[in-house]
Amino acid sequence: MTHLEEHLGQSGFQRIQLSKNGVGHFQTVGDLAGRSLTVLIDTGAGATVVNLEVARELGLELEKMSTTGGGAGGVSLEVYQIKGPSLRLGELVPRVHQLMAMDFEHINRGLASKGCEPVDAILGVNVFETQSAVIDYGGSSLYLKE
Repeated sequence: MTHLEEHLGQSGFQRIQLSKNGVGHFQTVGDLAGRSLTVLIDTGAGATVVNLEVARELGLELEKMSTTGGGAGGVSLEVYQIKGPSLRLGELVPRVHQLMAMDFEHINRGLASKGCEPVDAILGVNVFETQSAVIDYGGSSLYLKE
């Protein structure tokens, strides 16, 4: 156990192991309604979002929101609120005001063009702010305060 992990653990943080994809972005493994997910760690994403295809595959209740979403690519996409299950990262359930879903086709197409596997969810800044996130780049770890 590193000094940082020990200190953060004593302060109520839980460690989540991260790995890097083919372009160097951090990701981790999560779970939604019993399905394993690849979760991209995105400090530039304003919200935590699940791939709409995955949400539909799981038969989750979706409510269309009045706003649209997108990302750095400027794409305007329909956004849905997921009703029901919570996203899990190991034993931790990140505090998300609204878990949302949207089409990840443009995201995963971009990743595929770089030789990366698709992602199923994106963990965004709403979790990082709410849970005082610490990212240990050298130790490939994300710490979230419980």
